[in-house]
Amino acid sequence: MTRIDHLVWAAPNLERAIDELQARTGASATPGGAHPGAGTRNAVLALGARSYLEVLAPDPVQAAQPGPAAQLARLSAPTLHTFAVATERLDRVAVKLEQAGLPHAGIIPMSRRLPTGRLVRWRLLIPAGHAYGPLAPFFIDWGDSPHPSEEADQGCRLTGLTLRHPEAWSLGPLLERLEVAVKVEAGPAEISAELDTPRGTVRLSSRDHVPG
Repeated sequence: MTRIDHLVWAAPNLERAIDELQARTGASATPGGAHPGAGTRNAVLALGARSYLEVLAPDPVQAAQPGPAAQLARLSAPTLHTFAVATERLDRVAVKLEQAGLPHAGIIPMSRRLPTGRLVRWRLLIPAGHAYGPLAPFFIDWGDSPHPSEEADQGCRLTGLTLRHPEAWSLGPLLERLEVAVKVEAGPAEISAELDTPRGTVRLSSRDHVPG
């Protein structure tokens, strides 16, 4: 079975998001480096063995560009955006996506350089052509690269992940077919996670950026 690799906590400013996360959890996210060409950079907070929270924000060193960086810059506050599922068989997942009628752009190689100078490589598979938005996960294979959680603060654990969507009746079976074990409920679109932290249970949600 596949497993949750990481959650993406999207933010308009990396330093402020790291500070907010530390205030809420009592744990500090470790700077992870920039994504060349994507206009973003990140920080990492471990959530258990080979699982982590990625704080993703625009990289001011890279020129402003359309796409993810511009979308992040428009956020009013950090918000839980989506999640990644780890697998060593991206080719097998690709076949399952195609059988489910979900197109994809193929397996995408990516890399970033850590602050230590070490280059980390991974591969992604991102489903498209569906109505679930960021509630449908993307898939990742780290290959021989060290996992980002290994050198991050180990004070937190992921204890629950819940997806809510008006079409839960179809999202749930799709995730089961992809061997993704998460709780799916009917309701307005939302992804929420519960973390066990040094400051107790902390809930992160895709609704965190909505005023009021």
